[in-house]
Amino acid sequence: MRDLSCRSPYYAGSFYPKDKHELITLLHLCFKESLFGPKNKQTLNTKIFGIIVPHGAYKYSGAISANAFVEIASQNIDTFILIGPDHNGIGKRISVTSEGYWQTPLGDILIDNTITNDLKKSCNFIEEDKIAHQIEYSLEIQIPFIQYSARNSFTIVPLLVRDQDIQTSILLGNLIAKYSASKNVMIIASSCLTHYELNASVHKKDAQLIQSIENLDIEAFYQYLLNLKTSVCGYGAIASLMRAVKILGSKKGVLLRYSTSGDVTSDNKNTVVGYASIAFI
Repeated sequence: MRDLSCRSPYYAGSFYPKDKHELITLLHLCFKESLFGPKNKQTLNTKIFGIIVPHGAYKYSGAISANAFVEIASQNIDTFILIGPDHNGIGKRISVTSEGYWQTPLGDILIDNTITNDLKKSCNFIEEDKIAHQIEYSLEIQIPFIQYSARNSFTIVPLLVRDQDIQTSILLGNLIAKYSASKNVMIIASSCLTHYELNASVHKKDAQLIQSIENLDIEAFYQYLLNLKTSVCGYGAIASLMRAVKILGSKKGVLLRYSTSGDVTSDNKNTVVGYASIAFI
């Protein structure tokens, strides 16, 4: 009998509202009213293989994320493969949860145990780790965006990467492509870009990083990370997505929206964080 355990919404009430109606109101603002949001309009109107979105508190990065989620809303995806960094560094090299469901104020979402079990069987360092997932926010805060924008029911595959070296990232991307090639999936990498530098510096560094991401150039991306001494928290998640979508047929990434937390709050005096939503077509 399956273990239908529930992962509770650990960060509801901090990164986003825990009250259902307050959450819907804020998501409505992100999608339809914010200066940094999409105004609920699509711009690409083509097949999308994956997206990169940030994971800041909704009031800072939510509208940036909405630009990507609105683009995939009409694709009627069956399974969302979520890849994010293990900020706490306590999980396995790659941590997965393969049974049960995740809860948010908008409802419960089942885990796709077919893909998760295939991943675990194929690689000895993709392992079950519910504790790492329970206290990590990078994936949790993506799910209400999907629930708000999706037009059909869906499942998720949650993956946290602790080891983000290029070899591990490419291997994970290969496996994701292998086990999702025949399925109706969307790959989502959760990452913010440069952290805690002045606004002008963050814009300059992130522009170079984004160019390498749009070009699907993993080697250049890692070289920029090293040369610029930048602090991208989910760089391994981004690289795994780049590898997977390229195998699946993506030709390039398209920057949908970029801003920093300073742009959103009109604060150019303090240190900021960079946010980008990128779609791969």
